[in-house]
Amino acid sequence: EELKEQEMEGGTYAVAAVREEGGPTHEVLSKTLPEVIAGLHFDKSMRWDSSGTVFSRPIRWLLAVHGESVVRFQYGHLRSGRTSRGLRGSEPAEFIVQNADGFFEQLEAGGIIADPERRRSEIQEQIENLSAEVSGTVEFDEELMQEVTNLVEAPQALLGKYEEVFLDLPREVLIAVMTKHQRYFPLESDGQLQPNFIIVSNGRRDSPEIVVRGNEQVIRARYADAQYFVARDLQQPLESFVDKLRTLTFQADLGTMLDKTHRLEELTATLAGHFDLSDDAGQSAVRAAQLCKADLATLMVVDMTSLQGSMGRYYATKSGETEPVAQAIFEHYLPRFAGDQVPTTEAGTVLGLADRLDSLIGLFSIGVQPTGTRDPFALRRSALGLAQILVQRDLSLDLSAALGWAWDGFSRDGAADALDNCLAFITRRQQQLLIDEGHPYDVVVAVLEEQGNDPVRVKRGVAALERWIAEAGWAMTLQAYARCARITRDLTEHYEFEEQRAEEASTRALYEALTRAEDADRFPGSVDDFIKSFVPIIPAIDRFFEQVMVMTEDEALRKNRLALLQRVVRLASGVADFSRLEGF
Repeated sequence: EELKEQEMEGGTYAVAAVREEGGPTHEVLSKTLPEVIAGLHFDKSMRWDSSGTVFSRPIRWLLAVHGESVVRFQYGHLRSGRTSRGLRGSEPAEFIVQNADGFFEQLEAGGIIADPERRRSEIQEQIENLSAEVSGTVEFDEELMQEVTNLVEAPQALLGKYEEVFLDLPREVLIAVMTKHQRYFPLESDGQLQPNFIIVSNGRRDSPEIVVRGNEQVIRARYADAQYFVARDLQQPLESFVDKLRTLTFQADLGTMLDKTHRLEELTATLAGHFDLSDDAGQSAVRAAQLCKADLATLMVVDMTSLQGSMGRYYATKSGETEPVAQAIFEHYLPRFAGDQVPTTEAGTVLGLADRLDSLIGLFSIGVQPTGTRDPFALRRSALGLAQILVQRDLSLDLSAALGWAWDGFSRDGAADALDNCLAFITRRQQQLLIDEGHPYDVVVAVLEEQGNDPVRVKRGVAALERWIAEAGWAMTLQAYARCARITRDLTEHYEFEEQRAEEASTRALYEALTRAEDADRFPGSVDDFIKSFVPIIPAIDRFFEQVMVMTEDEALRKNRLALLQRVVRLASGVADFSRLEGF
């Protein structure tokens, strides 16, 4: 009874909350803290002494104080104590922590802001003050703010500049160099970049101009490289880079990026037809598909892969491509991260869908699926992006059919397993997305069970079912359906109802009410239409169970009554599996 299903990395698992008896705090901490340190993993770690322990950097001391007492433990050759240090060069070099409550204040006296929220606030205030000095503003990027906040312990914001000639570079290049490579904050004025940037150095320095000068030299060098790359790339049209994609491998068993480009052309055309795009939008989508990966072979993107799509749009515009084509090249990568926008154009939308469908079915067909710790092709993000695009653009798409269209572009066997596994993977991503949005687990699973092929219908179904569950008469509705479903759910045979065997008035009444419900005009998958057609037959269901013995010894009569109930249950087919709901 304590087991429940929970979506975790790698799939759905049965989990249970197990309560362990507590122990003295110092004993628990002494045992746990070495495990916590050992559990910290880094991309690159080293052994720093003969103990065999590994860490990203040498550990110089271990401070462990609970209240006024030292928590005793050993990690490697180090033993915990109550001694700590402030910022290098601060006085005193070492200090004793008598009480954990005063630790942050002692660190701050040594020049360190230990509280991350205070440190972030200090960084933001310093940046805003500096930007005001040059009449600029900073758009704070959340990822950059988090990274910088955790890179420094004694922040000092400094203002730097670069030559205005570099402002001729694409805006995306300027920002990417500053934020991705250098962790600088760009400055703007009236929506235009200024030739200034702000760095956040660690530690208060007597000669900050030296730090500024060094960073200015670095960014000049990077911008000079970017100038060279862009100038070289613009010597030929974007289309000329398409053939170079044959030298870039998508995946060893799935061919090159040129092979993928050819598949995207075909799949994009198919999707454009499915969504009934206009001739202009369809042609723009297919043209964008031909060019969408070309920038991967350009010098600028080879140097900075994060610019893929952005440079494709820039080079397409410079090469004379239409605005819809250029925009679709950029948009087909959207959304790139949590909270990112989805494509806004029709061409960008269908191309983005095609790209994700191709990657998902292709990689699943060769067994390259995400594990708990590895997802080298970002398939989780692809599946999530696929669902987000369809839902936010309100596009109904049967993913089974769409994955089949994508599969047609590959010359491989094993379609059935790949399609099933891939669809299940996408469904799990949408399940987690809906749960993260606050929708009840049982409602999400109930709708996904019947409509998982179509993310838009799932979204609509979940919202509608939540509304009905909140109604006062919901318990009666679910109970009526459950009475029919429980008595028939273990049947392996499908029975045919014979009207001439319906001798009892209550059986005939249920049959007539059911026939009206079956004949009602219902939109496929509509929860509203199902419940509106089901509610009128509830009285007939209740009378049937009150007056008729379903499991009679007469086999023919029993099967006929079960057949009628099977038809009642089938009303919900393609809508939701109501047996998954709480209270069933």
